[in-house]
Amino acid sequence: MSEQLHILIMSNSIFSIDEYYKQKILDIAPGAVLIAAQAKETTKELIRQADIIYGWPEVQYLKDAENLKWLHLPSAGADGYTNKASYYNKDIILTNSSGVFGLPIAEHVFAMILSYNRNLQEYAYDKKEKIWKGLTKTRDFYGSTIGIIGLGDIGTEIAKRAKAWGAEVLAVKRTITEVPEYVDKLYSLEDIDEVLTQSDYVVLALPNTQKTQGIMNEEKLKKMKPHAFLVNIGRGALIDQEALIKALQENWIGGAGLDVTTPEPLPEDSPLWELPNVILTPHTSGSSPSNITRRFEMFNRNLKLFLENKPLENLVDFTEGY
Repeated sequence: MSEQLHILIMSNSIFSIDEYYKQKILDIAPGAVLIAAQAKETTKELIRQADIIYGWPEVQYLKDAENLKWLHLPSAGADGYTNKASYYNKDIILTNSSGVFGLPIAEHVFAMILSYNRNLQEYAYDKKEKIWKGLTKTRDFYGSTIGIIGLGDIGTEIAKRAKAWGAEVLAVKRTITEVPEYVDKLYSLEDIDEVLTQSDYVVLALPNTQKTQGIMNEEKLKKMKPHAFLVNIGRGALIDQEALIKALQENWIGGAGLDVTTPEPLPEDSPLWELPNVILTPHTSGSSPSNITRRFEMFNRNLKLFLENKPLENLVDFTEGY
């Protein structure tokens, strides 16, 4: 570490820092050099000098970041940052912001499910045309079965709410542990088919790794119930998108709520735009006015641990990719 601690905060349109949080950081690390800059204005020299970076630096600059000891990502995912060969320092500490987004994303998931169940998207179309016509095909969430694929922070918040609303909760987790009180049955990733065949709603809350890419392919989509609703708030790469389009067009499943796609932005010629049984949002499920507080509370806890040479929270496993 350089003689004086250099902390670089790289902000952008969805991640920023104000004077209050700058002071909080300096209260923890008095005497540190704290530089807050827009990511697009951050120079290679600033990255090279930094002992700690909080943001999404250009990966190609990390091989020159000779002082960097710890990189903290403002996102829950670590996509693009898990190759140790990208770093000057191969002993780099990499952490993410898992735990920040579970609350808003859980609300977004249920907004999509309830919109589907209560035909709110169709009624919005009718409102534009001034059509007053009731739709009789509604669905109950109470008494249904929801399958949550990925029981991390986000999946946990979804499961808690689903259980409180009277659903049977099935969950898939990489490592089988004691079953939480808000989950009825816990499955390994190898047993995902059992969850798909039983669920009225399937929520993908997995990170994007080599093991999870394309996990929802044509074979898996055909395992789902014909009326089932698929929600993806993980990453677009989790789904074989062409297979999903076919499933929606041919009614293998009832519908889908997609906050993530491949690629992003979704091309204008994608059939997903026109399919009536699809709800689309532009990767905004994690948006919340309280994210900034949760982000910096997490970073500040880790900063204290870093200065005390203690293990940090939210360590990213370079082998697993999250």
